[in-house]
Amino acid sequence: MTGDKKRLLIDTSVMLGIFDDDTPERKACTERFWDKCRTGAYDLFVCPVFDKEMRNTPTEQKEQIKTIVSEMGIESLPENMDAEQLAADYKGEPLKTATGDRRHLAYATEYECDTVVSWNMHDIVNAATYKGINGVNMKKGKKTITVESPAMLLGEERPEWLP
Repeated sequence: MTGDKKRLLIDTSVMLGIFDDDTPERKACTERFWDKCRTGAYDLFVCPVFDKEMRNTPTEQKEQIKTIVSEMGIESLPENMDAEQLAADYKGEPLKTATGDRRHLAYATEYECDTVVSWNMHDIVNAATYKGINGVNMKKGKKTITVESPAMLLGEERPEWLP
């Protein structure tokens, strides 16, 4: 673990953002995000649900994503029962997120990441999720985390609910 680098858990939507031809501004922002990552500014992680979510991705895209993972030195976090329990605990809060989304958030918390980076604005990157997971984290004596899109992380937009 590097002490001074921001620790980011990257969710699957960011990996797939480079293929988002239907939303050119999102695709361009994702490319800027990966350019920033190439500078070594962050320690990057994915959680075990990432592999499951990638199963139905077309082979050509999978190969490009494998290259990104290797090139960026993205670490795949191991299965962790405490993270799985935390994901279940998040369900009791006002979180409407799917099990996979809760797992991204729980693994980020359990492995002391600073931020979950996602393009999933409906389920992950929003005030309700931010407040819900951090309410649980504080009750359990765990680190609070942020949830941000690549654009937010790059400083291109900043909602009022983020610290």
